[in-house]
Amino acid sequence: MKKIILVPTSHVAKQSLKKVKEVIEKEKPDCVAVELDMNRYSAMKEQEKTSSLEALKTLGFMTFLLYWVLKKLQSWLGKKLGILPGSEMIQAVDVARKAGIKVALIDRDMRITLLRVKSISWKEKMKLLLFLFKGLTIDYLLLKIRKDGKAIDLDKVPPKELIEQAMEMMKKEFPQLYRVLVKERDEFMASRLKDMSSKFEKIVAVTGAGHTNGLQKLLG
Repeated sequence: MKKIILVPTSHVAKQSLKKVKEVIEKEKPDCVAVELDMNRYSAMKEQEKTSSLEALKTLGFMTFLLYWVLKKLQSWLGKKLGILPGSEMIQAVDVARKAGIKVALIDRDMRITLLRVKSISWKEKMKLLLFLFKGLTIDYLLLKIRKDGKAIDLDKVPPKELIEQAMEMMKKEFPQLYRVLVKERDEFMASRLKDMSSKFEKIVAVTGAGHTNGLQKLLG
């Protein structure tokens, strides 16, 4: 029987590093699929920095500012937690290759996604920037989602309930951004995984937890 095992991760949680390694070693899949594209993987592996001037010319001021703020927030989180954002993806590739397992990078090209973000309305981009600048702390952002006021351990992958709440909030407050960053990429990755399932009996797919629900629905 064909099998696709989804491994939800948080890009800044140390727990994700351990979880990815444990699942791959336990399941011994024919292929490990990772939420990366070749350009993003190469940039992360070599720790390359994108030219700000080049990005500004390509994306335009508003999209570049949004990209820069989100990148800085993720970088700040990574430093606070002592982990390079996205390390679990690199870990998945390294563990798979060390075990002689095939690796597939299944995400849409990041350059296409950024250009799609460029098409989002100026009004929604400004709304998101104000939302980010208003708090500019992860506690504020998460408490906007979580209504019970309980502390959240950022070293761990957030519980499914919190992820679903975050996705619902994003869908409601920033529908265009949700479509570009979540829905379209869910569809792209699900299509890749379906194609791959004709070649491999068992696939372990490592993706951000925000994509899990969408992928489950699309993959049935």
